[in-house]
Amino acid sequence: MYSIGIDLGGTSAQLVAVKKGKILFQTSIAVRDNSSLRYILGDLSSCIDKFSITRSEPLVSIGIAFPSIVDGPNNKILSRYVKYPDALDFDLESWAKIKFGAALFLENDARAALIGEYHFGLAKGYENSCLLTLGTGIGSAIMLDGKLLRGSNQLAGNLLGHTIIQYEGGKCNCNGIGCAESEGSGWWLNNKYHEINRGDLCGQGFKALLEPENVGLPVFREILAQLIKVYKTIIINAVHCYDPEIIILGGGIAEGMNTYIPVFQEAIEQHCWISPGAVKIIKSSLGIYAGAIGAACLYLNKDSKAPSNAI
Repeated sequence: MYSIGIDLGGTSAQLVAVKKGKILFQTSIAVRDNSSLRYILGDLSSCIDKFSITRSEPLVSIGIAFPSIVDGPNNKILSRYVKYPDALDFDLESWAKIKFGAALFLENDARAALIGEYHFGLAKGYENSCLLTLGTGIGSAIMLDGKLLRGSNQLAGNLLGHTIIQYEGGKCNCNGIGCAESEGSGWWLNNKYHEINRGDLCGQGFKALLEPENVGLPVFREILAQLIKVYKTIIINAVHCYDPEIIILGGGIAEGMNTYIPVFQEAIEQHCWISPGAVKIIKSSLGIYAGAIGAACLYLNKDSKAPSNAI
């Protein structure tokens, strides 16, 4: 018996198969149209069917990591998101049951990524951890004493990107003012470049900052300095709010942040009320597949729906 995990991003979706602590298969597919779930579910179903043909044992669970507020314990998507806006009304449990005869589990994408790191990655062995996804937006998840932090409205630890860091800052896509995302994120980066340079980055986003021909240009230096400042602020706030042992950086922008980890580490040592070396900052070891791997492990916390020996 094995489990499938899916991470639904806006431009790509990742899919993995897991059995007894081993990753059997992983792939990433382009999202042709994120205006409705029905488009991507068709492509994902084809991937699952092709893999299932090669297996003699049954598929028992499908976990989906979704980029929105999710009530994981009750398998509910709670907020309508700009991508896959019909997900709130879509019966994913019936889709999994009718199409594959499998139980379905839902989770927020950042929380799923932390679950993936906890079972397969660098959070293994740590009971108190924080994960930050640095990409188009800024996602977050917190684990305290080995349990995901959720809160009464499923927001706890999930919205560090929407904590206010600049009272007179820019307007955020959540309608807030001066959120971390509106002061330094992937979408902020593109808007800022257009504001300064009256142009666009042609879809390159953060990668454009690291191109050799751009590194020395004032506009890119200014944008990169702002991003680093915002990420340092979030990391310091995370340490003071949640007191983790480890902070894991994931997401597309994190791929280029390896050289700045010492800068973030120094910020903790300078500004946080902790002993030197008490918190480690590291880049995700699972990369783009962290959320899908975590989604495949969701059954571990919900064994009422899947056999305890399923995977």
